[in-house]
Amino acid sequence: MTKSLYSSLFFLSFVVALFEILPNVKGNILDDICPGSFFPPLCFQMLRNDPSISKGDIHGLLYTVLHIAQDNTTTTYKLVISFLKQPVKDPSVKAQMTNCLRNYNDAVDYLNRSNDFYKSADYKNTSLYSSLAVHESLSCNHGFDEVPSQLKPLSEAVQEFSNLSARIADNLK
Repeated sequence: MTKSLYSSLFFLSFVVALFEILPNVKGNILDDICPGSFFPPLCFQMLRNDPSISKGDIHGLLYTVLHIAQDNTTTTYKLVISFLKQPVKDPSVKAQMTNCLRNYNDAVDYLNRSNDFYKSADYKNTSLYSSLAVHESLSCNHGFDEVPSQLKPLSEAVQEFSNLSARIADNLK
């Protein structure tokens, strides 16, 4: 019951954050988007050398962010598969990893759809499907008392870059 409440609260706070509109881009795009992200240091670290930053190209940045989100989601999905192939003593951890496998399978699908919508300049659905990927990653994490150490950095990257792609696309509607 408590996990469900926390899950709902996290998702609600995420949706509220989604409706924040990016400020008008002036100068460095990262200075406008990274401070409001889930993990600002990760945002700055991963994107500072992207060529679209120096050009002020928000569409190019969205392309990059979507691909980082997709790559991290696929990697996380594969990591969960590898966890499930190992012997797990705690049945509740195995059950949660099985749930995570479904979560990340859905997240991969959502980001593929998001990318397809991006290619057709349908930014509303790009944002929506990127948001759904964030929700899937959060749902996986909320099933654990403590997120496994190997899973945590990848899930944070999935959440960060899926959220960024949703926020950027939302600004392009």
